[in-house]
Amino acid sequence: MDAPLDLADIRREIDALDASLRALLLKRADLVAQVATSKAQSDDDAVLRPEREAAQMAALLDWQQAEAPQLNKAGVVAIWREIISMAIAQQGGLTVCATASAMAAARAYFGASLTYCEAADAASALSAAQGKNHVSVLALHEAQAPLDGQGVFARLPVGDTPQALCYGPLALLPATATSLLVRRGAAQKGDKVLATLTDGVLVETDIAGDDALWGQYRPLPELGDAR
Repeated sequence: MDAPLDLADIRREIDALDASLRALLLKRADLVAQVATSKAQSDDDAVLRPEREAAQMAALLDWQQAEAPQLNKAGVVAIWREIISMAIAQQGGLTVCATASAMAAARAYFGASLTYCEAADAASALSAAQGKNHVSVLALHEAQAPLDGQGVFARLPVGDTPQALCYGPLALLPATATSLLVRRGAAQKGDKVLATLTDGVLVETDIAGDDALWGQYRPLPELGDAR
């Protein structure tokens, strides 16, 4: 049998792998720069792609479950969220305006590379989301109907008990989604109640019916779920 590596040899292998990871991050950044150039040539200035990000995160969780169960799911998600954050910043950046109650969830999702502003209240946060490459985050208990031209494109945190909602331009909403965000007077069979409002309930559902549709998105599986 081969003799086991001593601690110094193991650390040298780790250092070599770390160098490879840095090289891959740089190569990824080069590709992101090409994406930014292509967008500029086609007048596509959107830096946020929630539907694509949700697909990436779902694939990541599938990989973790199938090939890397020894890696902590929440840690893997946090690493990839920061990689996505760097890519968004590289393409021009994004301003995230959140209330004090929602700021922690906003920073955990959007990452350290973006710009943040703290809104005095929910109404101020929603107003900020009307600018180009601006989004807003409200805690569930602060949830309000989107302004004209806005919708809810995600709920936070990723794969955990819902705590906050992300608002942005309608263009951020996926053309098709597995969950609709609806305000109803009362919950119906099959609804998942996210919050109780002064004038009803906010639910995730498959069918909006005649009730107010606030947004739509692709929710990710709970981090504690087996996949």
